[in-house]
Amino acid sequence: MTLGENIVRLRTQKNWSQGDLADALEISRQSVSKWETDASIPELDKLLKLSELFGVTLDELVRGEEVPKTETAMPAAQTVPTSFAPQATPEREKRRTIAGTVLLCTGAVILVFCLLLAGDLLTGLLFASPFLICGIICFAVKQRTGLYCGWAVYLCVDFYLRFATGLSWTTIFMTHRWTYEMNYTRLAIAWVQFFAMLVMIVCTMRSYRALRLSATKKEVTWLIVGWLAVLVVLPLLMSYGIMPLMPLTYSKFSPYFFINVLYSYVRLALVNVLLVRTLAVWRVKRDEKKANRNAAET
Repeated sequence: MTLGENIVRLRTQKNWSQGDLADALEISRQSVSKWETDASIPELDKLLKLSELFGVTLDELVRGEEVPKTETAMPAAQTVPTSFAPQATPEREKRRTIAGTVLLCTGAVILVFCLLLAGDLLTGLLFASPFLICGIICFAVKQRTGLYCGWAVYLCVDFYLRFATGLSWTTIFMTHRWTYEMNYTRLAIAWVQFFAMLVMIVCTMRSYRALRLSATKKEVTWLIVGWLAVLVVLPLLMSYGIMPLMPLTYSKFSPYFFINVLYSYVRLALVNVLLVRTLAVWRVKRDEKKANRNAAET
């Protein structure tokens, strides 16, 4: 058995696709395809990572020795690791440290610049916050740093637009009633906010595309409860429980403004978590059906 055939065998036993394996190794799917057809040979560090992922020794991987099924075969719901997050490497750590330092210094310069010229701490924080938060993320977050920095920038810009102009992506629901006097530029900005949010949600789904979760009764129950809370309970609670207690006056520093912003961001975070976990459960069910279909065909 060649190395490529052995990689195919072990990958199939795990019910992984070539894309899943490529994500785990941080390489392209084409590279995995070349390995499996013996068009190329993995480098030593990739061989070591393959042996770790498949749970076999390096000799078993290279020589193609059969591994006892009890050691490698697992239920379909557990065959794919819950996360294929990139492992920290000295090079990545160095790049992240440099990026974090640059971002923090840039944020500090902007903050000092605003204080010296405008004498306004709030304005300085609004403009410097994306750089400062992303800099902190670079030092504190070891995995998916780019994704979290993207969300930090989006939320900072969104908060600034809400604070400075009162605009949010929910303004798009007024499109059919919008008039020239209401300024179409404001409506265009709301649509840009909406599409930016969709892009970030899609990026989040893609970042966690290798996640697999068993469709246990507990997991399904929590998903149902979570979706009901996001789609029904929280909106009703805000509309009929919290907002009526707030003062009718709307200003940038009113409790109404900050509670509304907090509600929007908490709901957005919950939607992302629920989407990631729902898709992870669906992938396991899909893999199980595929495995059963393959078993029936053989």
